[in-house]
Amino acid sequence: MLKLLTRFTIAAAVTLWAALSPAQAQTKLTSGSSWVNELGSVLTINNIASNGLMSGTYVTATGCSAGQQQPMTGWYYGGNTGGAITFSVYWTGCNSVTSWSGQYNYSNGQFQTLWYLTAASAPVWNGINAGTDTFVPQNSAVKK
Repeated sequence: MLKLLTRFTIAAAVTLWAALSPAQAQTKLTSGSSWVNELGSVLTINNIASNGLMSGTYVTATGCSAGQQQPMTGWYYGGNTGGAITFSVYWTGCNSVTSWSGQYNYSNGQFQTLWYLTAASAPVWNGINAGTDTFVPQNSAVKK
């Protein structure tokens, strides 16, 4: 009886793993993946080196340089249940830089970030803006 129960448990685990694997494979933060935030801006990760150094592009859907591809650089570290991500974009012609820092959640395939947009100017009260973004895989984003 124990042998039959063990086989059943193993079969159920394999079936569950097989059912979950395709969805999880689509949501991994890897080289060649693209991510979209709630405003429609697109982060494309071209490469994640073995040391975590990331490179790619970012296309903002809003503000200065909207629709223009900008270079992105950052870092990613994947842990057992999630990952830490940070990346920055220099906005060509906009005299500003934005940096995002957040956590990648393996269970839902999204990452949540805090961002700071900093203007290249003498210090002023509104020279740094802050906010949040949630990124989802681009192929799963709902088109508006």
